[in-house]
Amino acid sequence: MADENWHKVREIFDAALRQDLAAREKFVSQACGADAALLNEVNSLLSSLDQADSFLETPAICEAVAESRKLLGGQTLGHYEIIRLLGAGGMGEVYLARDTRLNRQVAVKILPPEATFDLRAEKRLLREAQAAAALDHPNICAIHEVSEADGCQFIVMQYLEGETLAERLRRGPVSVNQAIGIALQIADALTEAHARGIVHRDIKPSNVIITPRRQVKVLDFSLAKNVSETEAHKHLSKPGLIMGTVAYMSPEQARGQELDERSDLWSLGVVLYEMLAGALPFNGATGSDTIAAILANEP
Repeated sequence: MADENWHKVREIFDAALRQDLAAREKFVSQACGADAALLNEVNSLLSSLDQADSFLETPAICEAVAESRKLLGGQTLGHYEIIRLLGAGGMGEVYLARDTRLNRQVAVKILPPEATFDLRAEKRLLREAQAAAALDHPNICAIHEVSEADGCQFIVMQYLEGETLAERLRRGPVSVNQAIGIALQIADALTEAHARGIVHRDIKPSNVIITPRRQVKVLDFSLAKNVSETEAHKHLSKPGLIMGTVAYMSPEQARGQELDERSDLWSLGVVLYEMLAGALPFNGATGSDTIAAILANEP
């Protein structure tokens, strides 16, 4: 498919997902007009999405759009000029970019395709990013903006130089004094978040960065949950959905149960253990084996 045709399909497809189900068919028909091929392509994508079994299973169309969204240096997203890819994972891709309005470097995180393909996911991620953006603490990476451009949902964050704790641990365990200093700063960040009703839900070494001045910054509140959310918002979270990184999950998180601040403290304990021992307290050949170890074993 030619690039301009794919761009038109994606534009109508993204817009259709923001329509109520009852109005979607009429919207697509009007948007495609007399272009039968365009109508067929958009309906095919919508049908593919509807047949996806669950939120955890990424439909093929999600993968196709994700591939089309990969950005190159020099491309722009809103008023952000992409410089290079910093990293990628299950919760999106992070790029180093230049804010052309304020002439500063930032980190731009493009949310995963399911944030676009599932209205509930989109609203949840937006709500939780907005809550995290209210956090102002020296040990928390600041969130500048939550926005959308060219069909992409993205979060603009403070760009930090340094290395992640995961990168540091690849060189081996840290000293007791270093581990205590790092853990205290993570705990201080969590104290601030918890005081505002925010549970991080994904505390792990790759979400902790150590700057050249040895300041610790907790990153990535994209999985954060506001435990004080109203009843009107609770329907946005899917019951039983397991989110996070298996090796650092609390037992409640591994079971897909409701979480509170204590889940983050468990994850911090796992990180502290790993810093001192150079190994994880709970591990297995598969994710299921690791969950079984978390639920049943003593480290």
